[in-house]
Amino acid sequence: MKSSSATAFILSFALMLTLGCASTHQTRKAADPSASRIDPMADVASDNVQPIDEHESTPSAIRLVTHQELSIAPEPGDSFEESAVATDEVEIVANANNSMTLAAFEELAMHNNPAICQAAAAARQAAGVHAQVGLKPNPSVGYFGDEFGNDSTSGLQGAYMTQAIVRGKKLAWNRTVLGHDVDTYRWLTEAQRYRVQTDVRVKFYEALGAQKRLELARQFRGVAEAGVDVSKELLRVREGARPDVLQSEVQLSEVDLMIQQARFEFDAAWNELAAIVGMPTLAPTVLVGDLSLPKTDRDIEGVYAQMLAESPVLSAACAQVRRARANLQRQRVQAIPNVNAQLGAGYDDGTGDEFANVQISMPIPVHNKNQGNIQAAYAQYSAATQNVRRLKLQMRRNLAQSMRAYEIAKATVQQYEESILPRVSESLDLVQNAHALGEFEFLRVLTARRAFFDANFKYVTAQAELAQANSAIDGLLLTGGLDQSITYSGGDDLRGAALSGQ
Repeated sequence: MKSSSATAFILSFALMLTLGCASTHQTRKAADPSASRIDPMADVASDNVQPIDEHESTPSAIRLVTHQELSIAPEPGDSFEESAVATDEVEIVANANNSMTLAAFEELAMHNNPAICQAAAAARQAAGVHAQVGLKPNPSVGYFGDEFGNDSTSGLQGAYMTQAIVRGKKLAWNRTVLGHDVDTYRWLTEAQRYRVQTDVRVKFYEALGAQKRLELARQFRGVAEAGVDVSKELLRVREGARPDVLQSEVQLSEVDLMIQQARFEFDAAWNELAAIVGMPTLAPTVLVGDLSLPKTDRDIEGVYAQMLAESPVLSAACAQVRRARANLQRQRVQAIPNVNAQLGAGYDDGTGDEFANVQISMPIPVHNKNQGNIQAAYAQYSAATQNVRRLKLQMRRNLAQSMRAYEIAKATVQQYEESILPRVSESLDLVQNAHALGEFEFLRVLTARRAFFDANFKYVTAQAELAQANSAIDGLLLTGGLDQSITYSGGDDLRGAALSGQ
């Protein structure tokens, strides 16, 4: 008889495990967010928030677009510690001239910038929460005994199992909601890469411009120093005047000042560049690069369309719209009560009979129908759609400002190349030749030299500004990699709500 009791209990155990499978899981496959881009506004077709059909009760019913499949559950062999912590700094590989290129700085930044590592850790944290919120509740087992000593017997003894059965596909909806969080943080990680890369390019061209101005100033210093010697010699042989000497000395002092300023500008740009790549103690070295970039004619509408299609920040905002919409449906199914089932089997020692008992309970949603959370979720969905509109307008405004800077710098560079530089060069040649023939005073030579130097100095500055403006536009106007801190603040609250049943 006792053997039959054990058999009955084992069958009961298997039955309860089968009942526990009533809540299904959704899985999603891996894909790189950058592999195929979706229309950021595909699920925000109207500026107004559209009502959701009350009768839609399955995850597929409210999916507005085909969502990119991606892996959110960690693989069994994943090491969270290794992925969440930045690796050792990449060693600098310098060439024979101990110089560095833009590509070298970009590679260093991708490996060492903590903002990228932090954002990647936040995405991985979201993936862990996503894996947790869809897990079924564990069954409970226990022992019961009653009527001990009744008629000198051991009374009633047995075992039981309880299992909470989550209804309304709450756990599946949990994973749908948190899956959009994973999407969001992967896009935000991509945005951090854009920010860091743009910062590196902008600061590299700023430092390169300062380096070239420093080279120009040092070259001109030799000319200015020779001019001082010439003016003094002319004064000595009574072919010059004291004002010529003073003017040449002033010019030399001004060049020395420009050398100092260019040095300070280079040091500041280098220090910022080293901080951005995550290696603040990186020693200054020669930069190798070209400021003569192609002067592309950019159409603001074309650039704006490209930004809408490729901006990871906008993609992250659209993922939050989809999350808010899924969460709205998740809150609607919260009121569907869960079922608590208990199955037990035992033996009555007094009568020698076996027995079994079954208990099923569920709350009745009379007072609490989750109406407050539904209202809050709808407001969250409305706010998310408006945030997408806000970002689009912000991108348009920022693009207008960047395009203005780009066009001004491009026009300045073209004017110097086509008009100013050829003229100051010709003027300097004519004045120097005339002075050699005794037609002009030496003061005219000093003036022509200063004009030639100033024009070349400003030309390099304009080239650097054009390269910086071009880099900002190519980087989708995403800058400030060290200013943006990406952290994940979510949790598994939805799972707790799903298991509570109220």
